[in-house]
Amino acid sequence: ADRTMHAPNAWATRASRDGVVAIDVSRPSVSPRRARQHRRALVRSPAASTSADDLARPVLRSHGRSNPAFQIGAKTVSVDTAPPMAKHTLFTGSTAAWTAAGLGLAFAAHRLKRDLDTPGRPWKDGKTVGREYDAWTEEKILEHYWGEHIHLGYYSDDDLAKGAGTLLGCKVKDFIEAKLDFCDEMLAWSECPDKPAKVLDVGCGIGGTSRHLAKTFGSGTQVTGITLSPKQVERATELAKEQNLPNASFRVMNALEMEFPADTFDLVWAC
Repeated sequence: ADRTMHAPNAWATRASRDGVVAIDVSRPSVSPRRARQHRRALVRSPAASTSADDLARPVLRSHGRSNPAFQIGAKTVSVDTAPPMAKHTLFTGSTAAWTAAGLGLAFAAHRLKRDLDTPGRPWKDGKTVGREYDAWTEEKILEHYWGEHIHLGYYSDDDLAKGAGTLLGCKVKDFIEAKLDFCDEMLAWSECPDKPAKVLDVGCGIGGTSRHLAKTFGSGTQVTGITLSPKQVERATELAKEQNLPNASFRVMNALEMEFPADTFDLVWAC
């Protein structure tokens, strides 16, 4: 039995009265004397009794039956050629951050596309715009920040050179003052008569321009403002009374369907 050792690169084991013996059989042949010496060197201590089943039991559960381990002296050697399975972490801190960023970007792109695909405010009927103006007038947000004139202001070249039209423009010229200057510049550009008898302000809002024209031309000129918003007419009339301007009046009317006869006005204002 000591001489039947011809399997290359393998180990042979046999039980003896002293324990389990593991013998290197990678060599083609071993003499009985060398085998006895080799056996004495590799015999395990009886105190650490190991059965044949212990030698055949896998070191790890994942190794299965094809992964036997052999005890060589005090060292356990596994002949499994497959490396153990690595643990994969599905989500790390960096992965979670990139995932959240990607989802956020996708959501933002979806919302943007939906907004771009959604048409603007539809023209439902002749009162749609008037209702919007009613809401703005009742809130008084535009009046609070813009004053009585919901228009742009006029700035000279000198004003612009000093910073007008920028975030610091209010320190160069007051915005409400610039709106009044805009009315005067447009009036001068129109080359209208000095004292027109009747003036129509189309789309008058809360009547800022209508009242300004009524003050500029004087009591001999009657200024009429029209708007789709009943609330704007109400507010414009209130301000005209507060400013003692009886020559400024206001009506709810659609500019596309005006009720005035032809040649009623000497000047039509629409800015």
